[in-house]
Amino acid sequence: MVIKKPCSWLTILYDVPSQPSRLKVRVWREFKSIGALYPQLSICLIPDNSDNRKRLSKIEDIIADNSRIMKIQGKSVNEDDQNNLLRIFRIERDKQYDEILEECQEFIDEIKTNIRNKKTAQEEVEEMHEVLDGLVRWLDKVKSIDWIERPSAAVKVEKLLQKCQDSMDHFAEISHP
Repeated sequence: MVIKKPCSWLTILYDVPSQPSRLKVRVWREFKSIGALYPQLSICLIPDNSDNRKRLSKIEDIIADNSRIMKIQGKSVNEDDQNNLLRIFRIERDKQYDEILEECQEFIDEIKTNIRNKKTAQEEVEEMHEVLDGLVRWLDKVKSIDWIERPSAAVKVEKLLQKCQDSMDHFAEISHP
């Protein structure tokens, strides 16, 4: 038996609407007609860099004990595909930055409410410090996986986090005059 070995693989990621179902079935049939394999695996994409390779090694150890993992290295076929991929990554990070912004605003509002309601006990101050520390850690984590740098998004969050810190400082002063 002669096995034709491909010199490289194409990992095709596509998204077609569920309705009408005939479109989804047609695309599936077209891919099957050219020998496409649909492994029953979850698929994720990460940038290929040394940091991610180290982290991937730890994940492989977890998976190896319970299941299987396949890694396929590839590049976008053309500039449009690359731009689409980058856009998807950017959208995901922007969602995370927006969530942090929302939580920061809620933090500031809660401090204002605590001051207005004279909830300035030491326990309340400590709790708000913990929340603020969590927001800072969250931003650091998002920035660490923001592979498509757009500093303006992080800067916007950092500015609001500074306002959170200023509110926290004011709250702590009122609590301990």
